[in-house]
Amino acid sequence: MWVSAGSIRSSATKEQHWAQPLLTGMDVACEVMVCPQADGMPRAYLLSPRFQPYFADTAIHPHPRADHTILHEGQLLPGLCVFSSAEMTFKDDINFYTQFLDQLTQYVAKHLIWLRTRRLCRWNGTGVTVLHQPSPGEAIPEQAPLAHWMQLPSGRIRVIDFWSGYWPGKAARAATPREHLRLIKPRQRCWCGLNKTYGECHRPIELSALGNRH
Repeated sequence: MWVSAGSIRSSATKEQHWAQPLLTGMDVACEVMVCPQADGMPRAYLLSPRFQPYFADTAIHPHPRADHTILHEGQLLPGLCVFSSAEMTFKDDINFYTQFLDQLTQYVAKHLIWLRTRRLCRWNGTGVTVLHQPSPGEAIPEQAPLAHWMQLPSGRIRVIDFWSGYWPGKAARAATPREHLRLIKPRQRCWCGLNKTYGECHRPIELSALGNRH
């Protein structure tokens, strides 16, 4: 997989997106691993550039799958939430794996944008402030979030310093049964990841939870 170029623009204006100047060195060869599942959706992992395991542990990255973490060549790899943009819906007239690989490519491109636009941020328990915005092309050190104590006039507070980037497009979110019923057709694959249609898997359960039998 090779992401050679690209641009991001706001839909509300034709002006250059604020993050565009930061997208330097985007000609990156990416290695991904796709693992088909006999009883569920395929799983995907980014081998290079490595997807750091603490992205999943601390929720600083919008789309990891900590529940799909595996041990690969002695390193922990979180799964990729490939379906985040599609909201677990797929077109019936297009091969599923074609759609999956298309979404995977988009995911990796968005991940590279996230890496290039990272800013050093600090969380103090009530809000987040930006400590440093790297210049275009500036090397961004790879480090796990750091928790430490800070002395203020009002006393000591615990803060966390972490890198946070820009993720273009939709963000993954937990949908409610009502939203599942609205978004997913009975013949489409179920949102839970099992290799079943929504109609034969979670749809009856969610209809019952909402007090509806149809």
